[in-house]
Amino acid sequence: MGLLSFWQRSSPPVTFATCCWEKDWRPILLDSEYLRVKQIENHQFPFHERILIINNVLDLDAVKRAAQKKVEEGVLTHVYVAEESAREVLRFFQLEKKDFVPEGDVSSDWLYYNALGPLTALYFASSEYFLYLTGDVRLARPVSWIDKAIRRMEKIAKYKVANLVWNQNYREAKKESYKKEWDFFVAKQGFSDQLFLVRTQEFRQPIYGEIRSDSHHYPRGAVWEKRVFSYLKNRSFERIIYRHGSYTHENF
Repeated sequence: MGLLSFWQRSSPPVTFATCCWEKDWRPILLDSEYLRVKQIENHQFPFHERILIINNVLDLDAVKRAAQKKVEEGVLTHVYVAEESAREVLRFFQLEKKDFVPEGDVSSDWLYYNALGPLTALYFASSEYFLYLTGDVRLARPVSWIDKAIRRMEKIAKYKVANLVWNQNYREAKKESYKKEWDFFVAKQGFSDQLFLVRTQEFRQPIYGEIRSDSHHYPRGAVWEKRVFSYLKNRSFERIIYRHGSYTHENF
């Protein structure tokens, strides 16, 4: 059956999405392998669509041209400029730009753009499941994990988020979990926007208005990760961590 297992062939459709900004758009769009191989193909999964969100960049026209080349090459299927739909996206999720203000730095737009990337991708995604990677996340080697994660999430309703181990920190991932189940560690809390797999419709809802008092380990104000963490923990939802593969996160 080639590279795809039977489950992968019959698995629910999954959207791949990532986001670029001024400091990472060049490796994502100009490197011949970064996006195509290290961000997409190394998941070993036949994504239904592959979305790029263009966030805060200086030369928008240059980035759009580079992104269009990836569409023409078949690497991407859709490209969206975050600011062009920001108003409708925020309205849909019942949020405002002022909701994302870093503590002590009202002039910074960092939290706003950090949230706008995944929110825009979720807004436009059309698949049943949704995989998001920040632009500075990659897989150094192939990891076949998405089909296994979907099987667990379909079987156990409270499993709402799946991810790989981060930066080879297998011991830390095990410590954050409360049990081991098949190919996964299971954790009662925790969320990172670096890489996550979710059911699209469950996260394509106005669910990001909650902030728990015990979510202060997320720094710099009401970051989007803090809002997701709060939503999940308030409902006792859990996440699963694939324990046989890792992603690499390095700030550009």
